[in-house]
Amino acid sequence: MKKVLIADSHPLFRDFLKQKLSEDQIEVITTQENRDIYTKVITSLPNLIILDMEEDNSMEMEFLEKKMHDTNCADIPVIITGPKQDRSNIAAYAKYGVIKYFEKPVQFDMFFKSIGLVVRVPLSMDTTPCILDLHRNNNIIFIELALGLNREKIALLQFKLSEMIEREKLENPKVIIMLTNLELTFVDGYNLEFLIDNVLASSKIHAKNVKILSLSNFVKELVNGHTNYAGVEISSNLSRILNDLVDTSVTSDISDLITNRFLTPSYETEDSASIATRFSSDGLEYSGKPKETGTVLTIAIIDSDESSLEITKNYFEQAGAACFTYTKGQEFINDYDDGKFDLILLDVLLNDQTGLSLLQRLHGMPHSPPIVIYSQSLQKDIIVKVLSAGAASYLVKPQKPNVLIQKCLSILKTKE
Repeated sequence: MKKVLIADSHPLFRDFLKQKLSEDQIEVITTQENRDIYTKVITSLPNLIILDMEEDNSMEMEFLEKKMHDTNCADIPVIITGPKQDRSNIAAYAKYGVIKYFEKPVQFDMFFKSIGLVVRVPLSMDTTPCILDLHRNNNIIFIELALGLNREKIALLQFKLSEMIEREKLENPKVIIMLTNLELTFVDGYNLEFLIDNVLASSKIHAKNVKILSLSNFVKELVNGHTNYAGVEISSNLSRILNDLVDTSVTSDISDLITNRFLTPSYETEDSASIATRFSSDGLEYSGKPKETGTVLTIAIIDSDESSLEITKNYFEQAGAACFTYTKGQEFINDYDDGKFDLILLDVLLNDQTGLSLLQRLHGMPHSPPIVIYSQSLQKDIIVKVLSAGAASYLVKPQKPNVLIQKCLSILKTKE
């Protein structure tokens, strides 16, 4: 059985991830104190370490240093979740065996996919498009769903509700599930039950305080015919639901009450310690830009031998790097931007120009990343020329994957 160690993550994150991985027969080991990580790692030797970092990451860095120098665990891959950082800082983690860095709040589907690739277990994931918004105003929690019912998000909802209720100290929370943008039929019954069950899973949420806003007759029939949902009310009118839930003595106009007090969130759920309820499949309309996918290293590979190029690319992608490949030097120059790459892997034997001339041109550019020559055996004078022209190292093709990758990581470490 594959093992994953989760170190000192936010309880919501840790519990949800543990549940998901356990469903796919992956053993999950947790530690809530980062000072104990090293001991847990060397005693359990997991297949993957998931490490949560805060702004003050001195304890985590101490662990990574120990891990790097211990041959028993140095090769165990690490995925980090942490605050937003400059790309150059993130790239520096590569030497510690970090293959992915996800900024918080974590985009869960990309994070989960990365875990599956590392442990080489096909992890189940519902990819149904779904927007799930969750916010609170006073003691009323609004849950709004659009596009569809995604079981991953619905499962996550249970943990987010518990987090919100605990943090805000809500003693008698009331919930409105807004399904007015969904057209549901009997084929959605299984997921609809899953949604209501996850809402009612909290001991603080009582069925009589759960209202469902829906235009679907199917939803009404399912809920009214389900003995476990006795007390849950279905309505197509938000004003009526709010009349039942709140004290309207403060105003005679329920429309004002809705606009001024309840449809303006007083609680932001996407805090830095949490996980996003939006997945990459939702599109970009909610953020205006794509989320980071956790890439630690971005590498350019320039090689006119396409078969060799593909093999090298696969090596680095399996180690978590993002790879850009080029068969001609000019293609690379046209695509080159300052700061785009952390490392360049260059074959001296190119079709459109010599690798030496390209190396000389790159070395003259400001902020040029380290350049490693990866080529067939060359004459001694050519090796001297490429090293004199600024190459960080020279490696003879072919190399074993771990040798090639470790050499490149050691060059990045020397760069610092």
